[in-house]
Amino acid sequence: MVDDSSVCQYEALITIMDYELRDDLVELYNKSHMPVTFLTHGHGTAKSAIYDILGYGGRKKIVSVGIQTKKISNYILNQFKNELSLDKPGTGIAFTISLSSISRALSMTIKKADEYIKMGSDDNMSIRTKVPYHLILTIVNTGYFDQVMEAAKAAGATGGTVIHARGLGSEEAVKYLGITIQPEKDVVLILTEQEKRHAIMENITREAGLNTKGKGICFSLPVNEAIGLNTGISNMDEL
Repeated sequence: MVDDSSVCQYEALITIMDYELRDDLVELYNKSHMPVTFLTHGHGTAKSAIYDILGYGGRKKIVSVGIQTKKISNYILNQFKNELSLDKPGTGIAFTISLSSISRALSMTIKKADEYIKMGSDDNMSIRTKVPYHLILTIVNTGYFDQVMEAAKAAGATGGTVIHARGLGSEEAVKYLGITIQPEKDVVLILTEQEKRHAIMENITREAGLNTKGKGICFSLPVNEAIGLNTGISNMDEL
């Protein structure tokens, strides 16, 4: 069963923060009775001599994806602003994306979580950014995220985060002892202003698209609210 009711507005809350803040993030989520949250690791795409020595693309990040009502999103964003100081350089960013529908069981769980949060007028305020942003997601063969970011930055992007994943595809899968070994992929997340979106995506497609060795695809999603941007998205990649 699917719940696509217009009464409750569902959102995905995505955070990308310095890995040192992982315990603070988990504690805040637990204290706020966040209904459904997924955590993974990522890396910033900045380059430096230190990163080259260590052999990876950038500072380690903690990436979380939560699903909740818009009311809870606004509450959590205010908690981020007050307790995690996302306005400081190098801390992180948090933003929300609208969802058209979710499963009915998940909907019941999320609505139940509303009862745990007592919100005052300040906590329920929207934190909508003055400039519309979009999240560009690029899925590319592993090892090609450098080409993605070079193409994106040439079109005005100021930073990004890479998450390692596995692709599923019968044409690429390799059979070994009856076990399907899936090809590795890099998922690159870039948050950018709406006016730069088309140019960035065109550059990525040209340099790392399906007609290249990167075999990448990219798409974008509109962002509702975001915090941690007032010091510049490039702060995500600073040492």
